[in-house]
Formats: sequence, structure tokens, C-alpha cells
Amino acid sequence: MYALIRGGGSFIGFFSSKEKMRLVIEALIQSDYEQTGNRSGYYHFRYAKINVDEPWFSNSSKNDEMSIDAKAILSLSTMHTEYFTHKVKTDWSTGKILSMDADSCSNI
Repeated sequence: MYALIRGGGSFIGFFSSKEKMRLVIEALIQSDYEQTGNRSGYYHFRYAKINVDEPWFSNSSKNDEMSIDAKAILSLSTMHTEYFTHKVKTDWSTGKILSMDADSCSNI
């Protein structure tokens, strides 16, 4: 499962696959184009792969750390992007998705 955020500070949703997430991103870009008339690609979508069934905290007496999945889910309350390590690269001149697993969000 994947959790998707937009760099400007909004949670988009949870998705069962990258393909479904990509369809929503493309629809958001198309909607932006229809509203503004230009295809600037300043979108900065980021996502985290999460396992919602994983226990967030350990029951052991040790001071175990939370998993990355739990940190990503909890970071939604502050929209902190540190645990949303996967970035969606878009072409800033066309808005087209170039990569769903990129190191940066733009081609600049």
C-alpha cells in the first residue's frame, strides 16, 4: 500500500498499487492544466510504501524504534516529508510524469 502527498502540504490518499497512484497523479496534473491553461510541472509528489497491518510499537521491554511505515503514517499529521522517500519526477515544462521512483521531483 502507498501513501501519497503533494509537496505543498496536502495528503492525497492511500493506494493499493503504483499504477492507481499514477492515474490519480495524472488526473491531478490534467485538472491543473484545465484550470490554469498551462502545464507547469511544479508538483512535487512524494509517496511512502507502507504496511498498515504492521504493529507500530513493540510490546517488548526494549526501547524499540517505530518502523519506517509507522513514521510515514504519523508524519501525515505534520506533512513532514522525511519519511516519504519516494519521489515522482515530472517534466517542469510539460507536467508529464518521467519516473515514479526518482531521486528528485523535477528534471531541472
